[in-house]
Amino acid sequence: MSEFDRKIIIDAITSMLARREHSYSEVVRKLSQKGIESDDFLPILDEFRNRDLQSDHRFACSRARTLYLKGKGPRVIKLDLQQYGVDEGIVRDALIEIEADWFESAKKVKTKKFGDFFETDYALRQKQKRFLQYRGFYQDHIDYAVSNE
Repeated sequence: MSEFDRKIIIDAITSMLARREHSYSEVVRKLSQKGIESDDFLPILDEFRNRDLQSDHRFACSRARTLYLKGKGPRVIKLDLQQYGVDEGIVRDALIEIEADWFESAKKVKTKKFGDFFETDYALRQKQKRFLQYRGFYQDHIDYAVSNE
């Protein structure tokens, strides 16, 4: 590989990481889509990783925090990060590190969509539960959010 090709790859990776954090597998996918051979960019990407310029942990924390603030639950966040190729251990650490209060988050999401009152109609309460389940909350979070407390 020529020095010119190396510079192009470094510029491509730097440009990606300057805009936002990217997971390792996301960078690999994007560089492959640009037609760059993996034998050429993998050693360079590993250099970025070793110098902590690319970090799956930082990406996972950033992405998890963003989704949490958008009202997504832990199940959806976990699946989202796994789609970006983030290791399960890193996902677990990111969910802990953002220090989320999933119960209050579920209640806030429910209140925003349905109001701050206890729904007495069974069918409408089930609708609220399905909505929260769709947003990625676990059953204990959902039960808290739709309870009479």
